[in-house]
Amino acid sequence: MRGAGAEPAPALRRAVRTYLDHLTVERGLSANTLASYRRDLDRYLATLAAAGVTDLAAAGPAQVEAHLARLRAGDDDHPPLAVSSAARAASAVRGLHRFALREGLTGADPSRDVRP
Repeated sequence: MRGAGAEPAPALRRAVRTYLDHLTVERGLSANTLASYRRDLDRYLATLAAAGVTDLAAAGPAQVEAHLARLRAGDDDHPPLAVSSAARAASAVRGLHRFALREGLTGADPSRDVRP
């Protein structure tokens, strides 16, 4: 495990950037929604980095579950999220993993069977 302050790997940042570009171009999401998704996914990348995950293909259900639990519980830097914000964050994470699978960046979707 790398630790809570670990910097997300370039491959993770690239995957998120590609996903957000897709949401901008293909889905036409509003600037506010994109900004929220970016914040949500930055927190997810921090969770993955702390677990030593450097590529989305290496993320598993345990990391997704731990991240969603952390959002609900809060941490030293963030208070617990409201139900609506936690649902949006879960949607962002699931969307990222579905996109990565569809685009061939990963071989599985670790968020598929994770329930909030």
